[in-house]
Amino acid sequence: MNETPTASAPTPFPLSEWIQQIVPEVFQTMVTLEVTPASSKLAPATTDRIVGAIGLGGESVSGAIYLQLTAPLADEVTSLLLGMGQDEKPSDADVNDAIGELCNMISGGLKSNLANHGFPCAISPPAIVRGTSFSVEAPPHAVPEIFLFDYHQHRLTVEVHLQVQTNNS
Repeated sequence: MNETPTASAPTPFPLSEWIQQIVPEVFQTMVTLEVTPASSKLAPATTDRIVGAIGLGGESVSGAIYLQLTAPLADEVTSLLLGMGQDEKPSDADVNDAIGELCNMISGGLKSNLANHGFPCAISPPAIVRGTSFSVEAPPHAVPEIFLFDYHQHRLTVEVHLQVQTNNS
């Protein structure tokens, strides 16, 4: 994952607006957590983290969406999603499934908005990456955009890598 936000070329649709609406709605609906766009541009910590990744592709748009959470936040979200007690710790498999499902919901929201703006596409099943020391780089022609959100003391990141072909390109 890129560790600092990057500037990007404008897309032919309001990607930032969509992501800043989709992510809070998904977290509120699925696990009743109020996540908000980050008030600072400080990059997320590179501590133990869980990343859900989903690819998307269509005739004129392709890319990937990454949902990155710290391990403690991923555990908390999973516990809420599964209705577990505070003293229960979810298994790695449960966390993987929960983060994959949240990433799937976010990607589905983006897919729907893209289709409504003339960029139909399909999404892949989610993949999960765990660790402390890794990075994901955008393909050469994809534009990476990083969106930071806060939930109490936790920072979560949604990174979108898109390559868009319009009639003008």
